Amino acid sequence: GGLVAAAEIGGARMDLGAEGFVMRGRAVTEMVDALGLTVVGPCGGGARLFLPPLDGDPASAGWALHPFLKDSFLGIPAHPLAEDAVAVLGRAGAERATADATLPGTVSTQPGDPADLASFVRARMGQAVLDRLVRPIVAGIHTSDPADLAADTVAPGLREATARLGSLQAAVTELIERRRARRRAGQATDVTTLGGLTALTDALREAVTTAGGQVRTRSGAQSLRPASAAPGSWDLEVAPTGRGATPSAEPVPTGPGEVVRTSRLVLACSAGA
Repeated sequence: GGLVAAAEIGGARMDLGAEGFVMRGRAVTEMVDALGLTVVGPCGGGARLFLPPLDGDPASAGWALHPFLKDSFLGIPAHPLAEDAVAVLGRAGAERATADATLPGTVSTQPGDPADLASFVRARMGQAVLDRLVRPIVAGIHTSDPADLAADTVAPGLREATARLGSLQAAVTELIERRRARRRAGQATDVTTLGGLTALTDALREAVTTAGGQVRTRSGAQSLRPASAAPGSWDLEVAPTGRGATPSAEPVPTGPGEVVRTSRLVLACSAGA
């Protein structure tokens, strides 16, 4: 998740932010074809979690790599007592997660309950699932802590399904089965472009500049108003920008602006705008 960016790590060019997209339609793949790029699927041994040792477990002596759970959503296990889940959670953590099945479906699913994902997972499956599975995976995807994300936003329908089916495990199982059905039907497959997702942005930049356009990075819109001298057009003030006071702050202007007149405009805002 996040912005598309790349850098060299160990001599290899790597995606640093978003690394793929979901094929829900043909808009992106048609653009990839038009740019002469190739769409590829996942390969290798799959994603891994690098986790600290389990507290109080003598067999867990140091930091170790663990495969993502086979049956899970955002790290939430469909089968907490499965071998891969126990390896990450420990026996006590896995058994606490399994207790979710004994809780009423109303626990942490009602309108008055905390809305954040962390509270929902903790109430249903316990702290170990939150700390060792959900938190690192959600941070990698959404660049945010699950305590700062609404469960109904990042996992639409999951709380409703938990209330309807009686447990979070059952809700995750239902979601996984639906995804597998879509994959069998050739829908919603996770893919990327050969060479990384930055190959797509690099090709787009080249296509735009070849057609006579400009691509401006580290720039931001400062104002937008209808062009009085050209009905149907817009005057957009653009200025160079730099980082804000903190990594999460909005960029700030660092130089004088320039007014660009355009008859077409795509308006995209951050979630807090």
